[in-house]
Amino acid sequence: MAPKTMKAIHIQQYNKPYHVSDVPVPQPKPYQVLVRIKAAGFCHTDLMALHKEFGTKLPFIGSHEPAGIVEEIGTDVEGFEVGDRVGCINFDSVCGKCPDCKAGLPIYCDAPNMKGITADGAWAEYMVADARFMVKLPDDMDFKVAAPLMCAGISIYGGIVRANVPKGGSIRIVGIGGLGHIGTQVAKCMGYEVAAIDIKQSALDAVATYEHKPDVLILATDPVEKSQEKINNAVSGDYPGLDATVLATDHPSAFELAAALTRKHGTMVLLGQPEKGITMSYHTTIYKDIKLVGSLIADTADAEAFIQLFHENKLHVQVKEWMLEQAEEMRQEYLAGKSTGKNVIVID
Repeated sequence: MAPKTMKAIHIQQYNKPYHVSDVPVPQPKPYQVLVRIKAAGFCHTDLMALHKEFGTKLPFIGSHEPAGIVEEIGTDVEGFEVGDRVGCINFDSVCGKCPDCKAGLPIYCDAPNMKGITADGAWAEYMVADARFMVKLPDDMDFKVAAPLMCAGISIYGGIVRANVPKGGSIRIVGIGGLGHIGTQVAKCMGYEVAAIDIKQSALDAVATYEHKPDVLILATDPVEKSQEKINNAVSGDYPGLDATVLATDHPSAFELAAALTRKHGTMVLLGQPEKGITMSYHTTIYKDIKLVGSLIADTADAEAFIQLFHENKLHVQVKEWMLEQAEEMRQEYLAGKSTGKNVIVID
């Protein structure tokens, strides 16, 4: 039986430091379960919510990257039991009535409730979650590893799937941070030739040490001609460049560079959310017939497939652990550009 109150990062004002409060433990609705949170990730979207970029109603609890243990079951829930180890996709619920819901595309619902944005999230000892957007975790998967997979992991996996490149083709991951360092490994395990590009040599050096490492490393500050030559020497294909580019960064200059290094008739997949939008030369889009595809996250079925791929191939997530009481320190480190990999709040 869960207690009546819990500790949580309860955001009561926009643009203010994170702090811990005591709040009531939520009660699951018929389609929900109560999850005892063991780990919850920190994502750039959490900052956007704190800055009122989504118009999130106050007060709210942040984080949409939860992993934990099922504590209570709603009356309409099937397929889960108390004690199950679960990860929760960021949807709290969907309308079930809009064209995308009817078409089996609930992640594009017209009126979704999303954890940490329009519903309370996972920076708390307990959280309610829609059982339709949960996945079971392997018994030997650490919660601190599973948590960032629920947004960063499934987002980069979904982006790679959306690129729609045949097995054996080439994919480049731009931005080797929280999403990108997972994506380079995933793309290799899915049978692609992989290029990694980042402005930090340290990020490239890190992914080069992984078991499933990229075929080529590109420093974003190098001349385009040098980068193109490295790619052409490392990957196969009739056209110079890469079949697809997955953009896991908000940096404005990344988009033109990505377009320049994507082959003719190739695809660019946008995951990053730059504040001022994206800018690319018409020369590198129109004359190369490049297709730009937006990608949100993965649905439940894709999330299950991703967890299986991740677990079977023993992929690596670079995690830095924090306690609830250290949330503001974590945010400041991120704002200072000192973060690498994924920041995760771990709750005993």
